[in-house]
Amino acid sequence: MSWSAAVTLAIAVLGAVLGILNTWNSINDRRVRIRVVPKWSLAPGFSGMAIEVVNLSAFPVTISEIGFTIGRSRGSLPRRIALAAQSFVDGTELPIRLERHASFSGTFHVRGLEEHDIRKAYALTTSGVISYGKSPALQQWIADSNHKG
Repeated sequence: MSWSAAVTLAIAVLGAVLGILNTWNSINDRRVRIRVVPKWSLAPGFSGMAIEVVNLSAFPVTISEIGFTIGRSRGSLPRRIALAAQSFVDGTELPIRLERHASFSGTFHVRGLEEHDIRKAYALTTSGVISYGKSPALQQWIADSNHKG
């Protein structure tokens, strides 16, 4: 193989690899990606939990529902319990539009949730994409709830 043919081949391989990476990046940028993190929420006169939702997408996303999965999954979607808008302490109302890389936290009282077999927190977008999240705070609250009950 001649020197010029080897250079041409190397440039062609580099171009093909960059084309594949560019295609992968383009597809990845069109995906809805949200992170769901259950947290403790402590404020003067209030002690409860919050579900933080972070939009990791490259475009705005509208969150239509947040809550917890309950019990074991049956089918493709697990059973879930949605938190009603009136249960948010800070007055957050759903649906809520999150701009690119923005976040919000729905803060709520945990009274009445102890009777459910809570597994994970979730957030559902208006386009039907659902994301789940667990955290040490949620695991501790579940363990405390199971211990009391």
